[in-house]
Amino acid sequence: MSYCPKCGTKVSEEMSFCPKCGAALKVEKPPTEAAPPVAYRAEKAEKTEKREKEEKREKTEKHEKRETGYIGSLVGGLILIFIGLMSYLALTRAIIWETAGAIFVVIIGIIIILGAIYAATMAVRRHPEI
Repeated sequence: MSYCPKCGTKVSEEMSFCPKCGAALKVEKPPTEAAPPVAYRAEKAEKTEKREKEEKREKTEKHEKRETGYIGSLVGGLILIFIGLMSYLALTRAIIWETAGAIFVVIIGIIIILGAIYAATMAVRRHPEI
């Protein structure tokens, strides 16, 4: 029979903890700096790979959003320039308002189509496997 080092209660050799105070009776050596188990390393590698894929996906999405913002700004600027030009020509009576409206609609359609073609071309270049 041995005694608990904390409270002095009699304990048997098979006990790991004192029944009275709960103190640890068997002192375990701290684990040495051995290599972690294979399953742990595989799990850690999977988590790292998953995190890297997520970061790459986020970076791609951010890049695509900037590209869309660029095209939108370009189209908006072209529309404003065209509105100003048509208004000037109509006020100076170089063209008739009704003609300016029809030309405006056609030019805006062309600008939007060109922007869509450019965006599709850039998407194919970035992601050829899609």
